[in-house]
Amino acid sequence: MLITVGVLASFAVAPGQSAASVRVVVGVASVSTQYAGADFIGEAQQIRAVGAKAIRIPAKWNLIQPSTSGNFSWARLDSAVNAARSSGLSILMNLEGPAPVWAQKPGANPFANGNAPADPAAFGRFAHQVALRYASRVAAWEIWNEPNLSHYLIPPTAGEYVPLLRSAFNGIRTAGGNQPIVTGGLSSLRTETRDTTFIADLYSLGAKDYFDGIGVHPYTLPYPITADPRGGDGGGAAVLPTGRATMVTNGDAAKSMWITEFGQPTGNTPASTSEIAQSRIIIDAVNRANGLAWIAAIFIFTSRDLSTNPADDNSNFGLYRFDGSPKPVADALRGQLS
Repeated sequence: MLITVGVLASFAVAPGQSAASVRVVVGVASVSTQYAGADFIGEAQQIRAVGAKAIRIPAKWNLIQPSTSGNFSWARLDSAVNAARSSGLSILMNLEGPAPVWAQKPGANPFANGNAPADPAAFGRFAHQVALRYASRVAAWEIWNEPNLSHYLIPPTAGEYVPLLRSAFNGIRTAGGNQPIVTGGLSSLRTETRDTTFIADLYSLGAKDYFDGIGVHPYTLPYPITADPRGGDGGGAAVLPTGRATMVTNGDAAKSMWITEFGQPTGNTPASTSEIAQSRIIIDAVNRANGLAWIAAIFIFTSRDLSTNPADDNSNFGLYRFDGSPKPVADALRGQLS
């Protein structure tokens, strides 16, 4: 089922933004719902301040439905959604794991972040409840996160993922959620299931009826998105032309690819760059995504650094520093998007 109400129409153009010059939806991928005490209003305002018009909000299953009692812990997600909407941001809601302990497979390590449910239908019921609560305030849905890595899905295969996708798709649709549904953004790491292979496997397993777009995370650290020298085939961004070709071959030319994460950490590691280089890399990626009509959106990871440690890549992807001050990329985005 292909949703034809325009993917872009689901995201209102932000005040002061020129839709003629910036076709692609530019958003920021948040991680704040994973942390107690997060400043959702402050984050939403920072995201709007750079000219972005959308936010990717994680709805983590294990945090929202920790028991089978029928009680859901909505407070944190409610706060994030309310802050986003009150700040004028459209929402890509990412339904992701791990499965809560009660839903895990027998013998699973209860602390593993990649735990899948024993019964995919349980995830579908969760998706149904999320859609009942938030469908009127969500512009699009993303199902799971980086399912081609065991850190997020065990095992990291399309065979494990497709039943989750199908169940979530049906759960959202039966709850009245008619917005676009996007597959979980695929990691560009080549340590496990390759992103391009995963996309081909989605089609071979008959998944095309259960998504309206394909999510990708074409990280090219520490290089620009079209200048990754590794791999001989475009590096981390190879999934864009190769994945697109697979979509077209399988009759899905009318569907879009969604870059649900792209970013560049600052710091002093081999994968990081200076703040000025970060700015150039991100602005270049936005411009190149904007030039490809089959890319619907690009979400920059993430809003704010998680620490002041320059040796920790994962903590330094922010558009803003840990103290809330803007990096050069924040001003550069503002100039590009407003």
